[in-house]
Parts: sequence; C-alpha cells; structure tokens
Amino acid sequence: MAVLVPALALTAACGGGKSKDSGSAASKKLTGSVITAKDVDHLKVVPATDDSQLLGAEQTTDPAACQPVADQWSLEPKLARTVYTGALVTDTAAAEAGAKTISLEVVASYRAGRAKQVLDQLSAAVAQCSGYKVTRNGRTSTFTVKSVPASAAVGGTFGDQQVTYTVSDPALGASGMALVTVVRVGDFVAAFETVRADHKTAALRAEIASKQVDKLRAAAATK
Repeated sequence: MAVLVPALALTAACGGGKSKDSGSAASKKLTGSVITAKDVDHLKVVPATDDSQLLGAEQTTDPAACQPVADQWSLEPKLARTVYTGALVTDTAAAEAGAKTISLEVVASYRAGRAKQVLDQLSAAVAQCSGYKVTRNGRTSTFTVKSVPASAAVGGTFGDQQVTYTVSDPALGASGMALVTVVRVGDFVAAFETVRADHKTAALRAEIASKQVDKLRAAAATK
C-alpha cells in the first residue's frame, strides 16, 4: 500500500493517462475530472500511463475486517469500480523543500449506490482495524492503520463522505507511512495516498481536495 507512491514517482511518464475501459465516453469524462496543474497553484500533475502505477494486486487481509483498507488500492476490490483513472500529484506550495508532498490519486466511478457502500465499509474498517497482515509471494507484510482528524490532515471535510487515515509499514520506518484521504461525491470517489519528501507526517492541502470535489460535482451533474 504505502509503497505505491514512490513506485509511481519513479515510473510515471508524461502523456495521457490510462483507465479501465479507457476508450469509453465515461472514461474520457472521468479523465477530464482529475485535478490538473491549471486548477491549483504549485501543483505538478502527471497522469498515469498504466494501471499498475495506480493499483496493486488483490490482497487478502488478516483479520478480514481490514479488507476494505487493502481494497482501496486493489485492482480487484470486493466492490468493483466501473471506470477509474489517476495521476501523480506533487505539491510544492510549502516554502520548506522537505515539506513537498507526493500523492498518488485514483479517481473512480461506481454504479449507483456502490460508492456510498465503499465509503461506509472503509469507514467501519478504519474504526475497527488497527492493523493487518497480508501474504504475497510467500512473504508476510504487516501494516498498521490509524484514523486521523480530517481538520489536521486535510484542513477539513469535503464531498458527501470522507475517510482520512494513515497506513504504515513498520519495517520501512518513517518512509513507510502514507496519509490516505478518500472522498466521495455522489457515485464518484477520489482517493489520495500522500507522503512528504522528508518522510515527516504528511498533509493533503485543502485546496487540492476542494478543487477535486468541485470537478467531481461537475461530472456528477452530467452523469
């Protein structure tokens, strides 16, 4: 989970993003709804060019109550997305160079009512789940999960629903923690996984979340 941001930072390239069902009209509308450098000052936005830069392989969590946390970044979640796309968002607004943040953003559309299910289940999982284990290729990884106040991490609450929390891989130390901010607008969801350049506690600038919500509201109005 928390390793996705640096992986995308190393492999993302300029150009058009790729999304599930990328040729559809719905996908093109969704791609146009992702925040850009023109929307907020001090942003660099690089669209993902491959699905593997956005989401990882399916993982089964132990305990099962934590599954919605892992599903948020899975190619095969229990509640499937209809269309998705995303980008790498770098925020250089802070004067201190180490405070630069890098966010992996995934924007998805769901069939009617399913996005609310996703946020409801994620909210319940974060409330119940303090940590979980997953086994991949014979190796077991342990992650810790902690709910954080939206006022501190994002500067407020945005959209119709919002879940804000950190996910950490203790084996990676300070570099293994990411802030996750998931916001729902109708049947659309925008998820940000954010780290700071200096690995201190990350925050997502309120202007980024607010503008992304505005763009999703515009998309929802034409759905």
